[in-house]
Amino acid sequence: MSVRNIPAGAVGRRRKAGHPVALIVPALLLTAVLMIVPIVTTVVRVVNDGGEGLSRLFDMPNIDTVLLNTLVWTVAAVAGGMVVGCFGALVLQSKHLRGVALWRALVMVPWIIPGVVAATIWRWTLSTDYGILNQTLLDLGVIGEPVRWLSDPDVVLWAVALIQIWVTAPFVMLMVSAALSGIPEERYEAARLDGAGGRAILWNIVLPAIRTTTGICVLTLAIWALNSFTIIYVTTSGGPAGASTILPILLYQAFQNGDQTLVYAVALVQLLIGAVFAVLFARTMRTDLEEQS
Repeated sequence: MSVRNIPAGAVGRRRKAGHPVALIVPALLLTAVLMIVPIVTTVVRVVNDGGEGLSRLFDMPNIDTVLLNTLVWTVAAVAGGMVVGCFGALVLQSKHLRGVALWRALVMVPWIIPGVVAATIWRWTLSTDYGILNQTLLDLGVIGEPVRWLSDPDVVLWAVALIQIWVTAPFVMLMVSAALSGIPEERYEAARLDGAGGRAILWNIVLPAIRTTTGICVLTLAIWALNSFTIIYVTTSGGPAGASTILPILLYQAFQNGDQTLVYAVALVQLLIGAVFAVLFARTMRTDLEEQS
């Protein structure tokens, strides 16, 4: 069959079919440069050092505290963000709420503003001497003296976790709200006709429908928490006495000291922890796609 006998439409379809691959290749190359190269560099550097950095890292006297802080910070940030975000999404879906569009815009502000700005606002708010939170609690009679939110080793980690929750909860709210909007109204009507109450509807209709979305949100919040730096550094710089130091803060401190061996060791530990959550995230997304197909 000669070229002249090929319909013009077929040639056009062939050309269009090749376009997506050509458009994806530059993005794949850029991703390889920005992700694969730093990862390989980190692994090679640690191996070339003979594991000295890892040995020094786990021989540090405060490494147990840093790892525990990282765990507590991550769990508190994820759990708090999910609870606040899911509750807010349910409120936004309420038929009794007026001005939903305005409320949606307002609750997204913490997620939109830069992290440095959010951390600075909360540093002022949680100040022991002039913070508005202490002043409000004193006026209401809830506390008898100002709480040292950012200078008490027993309180500081929970205080900075509160800031992380404030920043990330709107993301959960947006995702869960979108999932709730996708539930057909007929399901609710059928459940009510069968005599199901609000609790039964929540457990048998709402929660199963948003399960995949909440799973993605949990993994996303965990990855964000494990890589979070700005909030803690701006508010406490890892203090007092290392009470709010997590792995990213420890990495930055090693970088400031010019200890490249320790920097790569901490980076490798973070890479391994993040890889676990990345695999879980990929599996969750694949399960979601399989269920949709």
